[in-house]
Amino acid sequence: MNIAVATWLVHLVYAYVTIGFVLLPWWHLRGLKKLDLTAGKGPRGFRLLISPGLVALWPWLIRRAARHHGHPTAENNPHRRAAGVTSS
Repeated sequence: MNIAVATWLVHLVYAYVTIGFVLLPWWHLRGLKKLDLTAGKGPRGFRLLISPGLVALWPWLIRRAARHHGHPTAENNPHRRAAGVTSS
């Protein structure tokens, strides 16, 4: 591998991670609520734990938030219906 190609790849990874870190405050303040209400209300420890994933998966998460594929649907199965748990 040529040094120029390796340098270019390293710069590309740096740019990717930098964009992830720039978007991180937005994810913690607003983005998580768009994807999952429960995650959006999570404590600081939880947010700290998921921060590396938010940085690494930012393109996929942005696409998901933009397409409004956020809040997961409540599970609806015979056991929940028998227990009288309603889905919201």
